[in-house]
Amino acid sequence: MKMINKITTVVFVLLGGLSIFAQPPGPGPGPPEPPAPIDGVGLLILLLAAILLGIYVIYKHKLKTKALV
Repeated sequence: MKMINKITTVVFVLLGGLSIFAQPPGPGPGPPEPPAPIDGVGLLILLLAAILLGIYVIYKHKLKTKALV
């Protein structure tokens, strides 16, 4: 078991040393595109999804607490 820990440590140290040579990718050809805004319909869908997820989480929590009592 100790041998496996030593081997794992050596592998991580070697891989960590190689990661310092990684470079971020350069800019692509042409000007970068601006991020797309969230319009009215997208915002409405996002809000509706958040409300539904909140209701689901509250409902599941109440079921768990009711079962524990």
